[in-house]
Amino acid sequence: MILSFHPCFEADEQIILGNRLPAEEELRLIGKAKAVILPQGRPVEQLHEACLSSGALLFPDYRLRFKYPGKMGQSLLFRSLGLPYPETRRWLTLEELTNACDRFERLPHELPFMIKADRGHEAEGVYLVEDRDSLINALEQLAHKQGTGQSGFITQAYVPSNGNVLRAVIIGKRIITYWKRPALAGQVITSISKGAIIDHHWRPDLQEKGKRQAIELSKKTGVNLAAVDFVFPFGAEDPEPLFLEINYYFARRGLGGNERYYRLVFQAIQEWLAEKGLNPRRVRLV
Repeated sequence: MILSFHPCFEADEQIILGNRLPAEEELRLIGKAKAVILPQGRPVEQLHEACLSSGALLFPDYRLRFKYPGKMGQSLLFRSLGLPYPETRRWLTLEELTNACDRFERLPHELPFMIKADRGHEAEGVYLVEDRDSLINALEQLAHKQGTGQSGFITQAYVPSNGNVLRAVIIGKRIITYWKRPALAGQVITSISKGAIIDHHWRPDLQEKGKRQAIELSKKTGVNLAAVDFVFPFGAEDPEPLFLEINYYFARRGLGGNERYYRLVFQAIQEWLAEKGLNPRRVRLV
């Protein structure tokens, strides 16, 4: 039996949980399922744990999403896999940073550098530190987050990328790359939510490098549905991609919108089921 918790994919059984946790009947069906199709949103962590315990095959593969959460966890993942990423330090609290830096007489990186809240989306909680004023502003913002229970952040060496970020979207065996380029001259922090220009054609040589790294990540980890962001040090003669982060829930505009995105995911699910020896016709796109 193939069980789907995703609203866009029907299977032998389909359950739409919304924001609630799986109840006894859903847990019973999970126990009977040979394969489970998971949603990308809530309550995916608890649902993933229940499905993982059942021994069912899961799509997407979210093991690393919860084993290495946030930017802090992902930097540890990159380190453990020997993948290239900017020099990064992890901090649980602001007090930990201030103590380590001797009340900021010493900084964790050379100026400029980045500060990034552990849990942020589309450049939310990302700050460029160029001087004392920008550092104070970033720390005030993080203090507010810490006061609401959102603790943890990283500091990271600045990579001179001119604001260009390469996104490589992993959908099953397929990798789709495109650039997020700054809409304004001098813009350093670039995201689609802040009006980034999507460019599928610029620097195909670097796109190919990023694609190879995304394939390497997928082979090493099993990640099969995620958007990986890379940055390149453009001051280098032959720049190589550095991993910035893995996004398991991401915008679809660079992929042509929701309809095309779900068709790509549907194709990936069918290929995955066939590879596992299950009948792909038992799943339908709705």
